[in-house]
Amino acid sequence: LKLFCKYIVHEYNYPSPTELMAATRSPTAPPATAAGAAAVPPDQENDEDTFRLLIATDTHVGYNEKDKVRGNDSLASFEEVLQIAQAKKVDFILHGGDLFHDNKPSRACLYSTMDLLRRYLLGAGDISFEVVSDQTIFKRGMVNYEDANINVQTPMFMIHGNHDDPGGESNLSAANLLEVASLVNYFGRSEDLEDIVVKPVLMRKGRSQIALYGLGNIRDERLHRAFQNRKVRFETPANPEEWFNILILHQNRHKGNKGGVPNKACIHEQMLPSFLDLVIWGHEHDCEVNPRESLRGEFFVIQPGSSVATSMSQGESLPKHVAIVDVKSGVFRSTPVPLWTVRPLLMKDISLGESGLLRTDTQAIWNALAAEVESLITEGSQECKKRQQELSARWETHLKAPILPLVRLRVEHAGFETISTQAFGQQFSDRVANPDDLLLFHRRGGSGGAAGSRKIAVADNLEIEESTAIGDDGVKIQDIIYKYIDGEQGLSILPEPDLNDAVQSFVHRAEPCAIEKFVRDAVEATNSAVLRESRAVGEEEIRVQIQDRAENLRRQRLQGVAGSTGAGMGASPGGPAAAAAAAPAGAAVQPPFGSSSGSALKQEPLPPGVSEELFSGGGFSGLGGPVQGGSSASGGVPRARGAGRPGTGSLGLDSQPGAAAFGEVGGQQGRGRGRGRGG
Repeated sequence: LKLFCKYIVHEYNYPSPTELMAATRSPTAPPATAAGAAAVPPDQENDEDTFRLLIATDTHVGYNEKDKVRGNDSLASFEEVLQIAQAKKVDFILHGGDLFHDNKPSRACLYSTMDLLRRYLLGAGDISFEVVSDQTIFKRGMVNYEDANINVQTPMFMIHGNHDDPGGESNLSAANLLEVASLVNYFGRSEDLEDIVVKPVLMRKGRSQIALYGLGNIRDERLHRAFQNRKVRFETPANPEEWFNILILHQNRHKGNKGGVPNKACIHEQMLPSFLDLVIWGHEHDCEVNPRESLRGEFFVIQPGSSVATSMSQGESLPKHVAIVDVKSGVFRSTPVPLWTVRPLLMKDISLGESGLLRTDTQAIWNALAAEVESLITEGSQECKKRQQELSARWETHLKAPILPLVRLRVEHAGFETISTQAFGQQFSDRVANPDDLLLFHRRGGSGGAAGSRKIAVADNLEIEESTAIGDDGVKIQDIIYKYIDGEQGLSILPEPDLNDAVQSFVHRAEPCAIEKFVRDAVEATNSAVLRESRAVGEEEIRVQIQDRAENLRRQRLQGVAGSTGAGMGASPGGPAAAAAAAPAGAAVQPPFGSSSGSALKQEPLPPGVSEELFSGGGFSGLGGPVQGGSSASGGVPRARGAGRPGTGSLGLDSQPGAAAFGEVGGQQGRGRGRGRGG
């Protein structure tokens, strides 16, 4: 009944409690799903109590900007997003990260983006809501529409993603440049990754109130570990049930055991607090814009996806949308709006083994593949014309839908001769936008590997298993590192997790000295430790000591332990009193999830037959009902189910007994690389 009241599907004519109960009990009543959201008139005039938001994520402005055909795709789609916001008269835009594709966008890209923001977000329009919380959450100390030197008619609130996150010596991002120009309101940045505090932006419009929580991208493994170690805290207003609570984050989303990412390299919905009403999930490019109920059934999730295809994957081929979300007095509705300037992506999988062709007849193979591509081009050209018609019919605009589609033909060629993909694509160079990568040849996984995976050669004597669910155009860097240095090639001085961070900074953040600095610091630290602590007399003893030191560093990093674990893991520095003192006026500090210290949470006795050991592994509990669809946090260790720790006071956590303790159990935490080290 609570969820049904939160999500009004058809209209804002609220039914009586009797009608609500009848609707939820009636077997023929329509479900409160996103499918019915389209029935709401999307252009209904806002009233004084209704928030109207436009939600977009992963616009990746600047992607492939040097390509002669596709170079303007991301800018055109981003401008369409801004046009939709202007036409729908939204109160503000909410962006879920990866505004830019590059951590250091080019001057042309930055100039074009700022020009668009000035044209569509600045003006003489009125702001119909107010921010009532402490505005020091913004770096400039105020929301941009209160700047006396600039007129803002449509505020834009944004968090950073993994592509445009802060870095370098200044620890600034491109979003900071937009913020200092009063074009956006940048929030959700965590200053202390050992004690992550998520503070809300409290907004009020008439009788409606929104508490907006932002969590910018943090490396998935680190944030996953922080949730497990109870080092993520949410500050809540005094009466959270009186606010509509929205969380926007930019992380890998858990998709199950076969979802394409390791269990620890993602965030599970069960980790998020239960007082939330709506979660906006960025980083995932698959467009799932219709609200879906969370696994625990306590909040809804909207995943807008990207506005430009940055890879040739099946998820990118789905139609792209943004969401218009209306919030009124604690309920909301979501209306998807299609993006017609997005270049269509057509994909198909074929197997030469099932074609009946001779394995060595390259001309016949060429002709067969050309016929398949012709069919995809015909379909793509029709889709381009349709999008242009829809764009012209919606409103007058100078934007044009793309003329050439993207086409990808995946060819399973086990035992067959391959052909030159570049030579093949040249015959379609004036009919597709990607003639150089029309074809993707791959082999079906053999019995020696995991099902649905294939091996990709990365370097001499180096190959890794890549799940087909990840994508076919690249390999995750951390997978290459861990696979290459596993076994006999294991490192003796450099800890792998820190090496992974350095390589990520070198590749994604364009920091040319990241690897060199990491190696230099690691070697100097090892030399100092050996000279300071070593009592060894032989070369072999010194070598063993160095290896033991590197192994200890790996354990500490992978377990989230800095030296000794100590007592009260997950407590904030200075305890709850210090956290409360740092909180803004009118906000209550939520203790770390599962914390049993202090008076805010009390320890419930364990159920009969449940061992205390099950709760000692750094997992989190007290987050609500039983976890569904979760997975073990350490290899082969099942989830522990036991007593949750119900919260008291006005924190709005709604913790219930019987919550799952979801974490690494006892001393069985491994390194995730098959070595089975003790936790």
